[in-house]
Amino acid sequence: MRTVKRRSLSQVKEEISYRILRQKLPEAWVMHEYGPDYGIDCVVELFDYVDDTKEIAETLGEQFFVQLKGSDSVRYSVRRTHPRGNVAKGKLSENTREFIDIEVANFQLDVSDLLTVEQLGTAVPVLLILVDIQTERAFFVCLNDYLEKVIIPEDPSFEAKDSKIIQIPLQNEIIPREESLIPLRAYGKRAKMYGAFTKFSFQQKEIQRARGLARVNHATTEGNDLDMLKVFAESSLRQDVWRGHDFWEPMAWSHSELEDVLKAINNGISQGEVAAFKQYCDEHVWHRLCNLANMYEELVREWFLPTVLAQLTSYPKQGVVQKSDV
Repeated sequence: MRTVKRRSLSQVKEEISYRILRQKLPEAWVMHEYGPDYGIDCVVELFDYVDDTKEIAETLGEQFFVQLKGSDSVRYSVRRTHPRGNVAKGKLSENTREFIDIEVANFQLDVSDLLTVEQLGTAVPVLLILVDIQTERAFFVCLNDYLEKVIIPEDPSFEAKDSKIIQIPLQNEIIPREESLIPLRAYGKRAKMYGAFTKFSFQQKEIQRARGLARVNHATTEGNDLDMLKVFAESSLRQDVWRGHDFWEPMAWSHSELEDVLKAINNGISQGEVAAFKQYCDEHVWHRLCNLANMYEELVREWFLPTVLAQLTSYPKQGVVQKSDV
């Protein structure tokens, strides 16, 4: 028998999924396809236009990875979620007397794919994007966060299984409108966020050393300390994390405070005010900068997940916690 090239149904669905996703993302964004498939299908690189005529776009140096799945028989259901304690600090503890019902799309994902995502670490966001080929709707969820905030707390022995059902909130639909793209832009900036958090932590430790509060302190002068604070403020303001986070107010607060620090130094600080200024920088400005990392881990990484906290913090129309009859 003669053999000719053939296309499987899965290959056809994959091509349709790429086409649908491409139509929903900004035209300036670039999808780099991977092959063969070892758990990551493509990486999306973010670009923005630099001119009003939209003829030239430049890279933002931001990207997220994608596990792209297409299905012509997506199963939709409702996930009942309960308020719970912080799963990053202890075992899962739920208040079953209250709940929010979340409409979700379900997809059965191989555990091997989840373990691949886990090995990549939290700074490399991998989004599961499920495309309903029948309706041409596309939904996303961050697998790194879903794994740590949902799967492991609810099923600590998941590794022994072949697959897990991933439940994606229907509110996470990718629509070609700017407000719909805010979550994707935030995931693209994640690596920069972690880099900035590391810098802020280092800087605060050195400010504390200048105040004589570290375990090992070096001899210094007030002039050197002010020079160091100026370098720290300038360096922090140069971090490309402030743009595109208008929706997260703590970022705006810290950005403004850094500008105030730099302005105060440039205007001149008297010798008698240096100690108090260093204390202010340490205990207020850099304390809040470092606390961004804590809030990111506890709050931001739960955004857009099928949980009560995500419902209350991720969407313009917040979910309403209801009381159970039981």
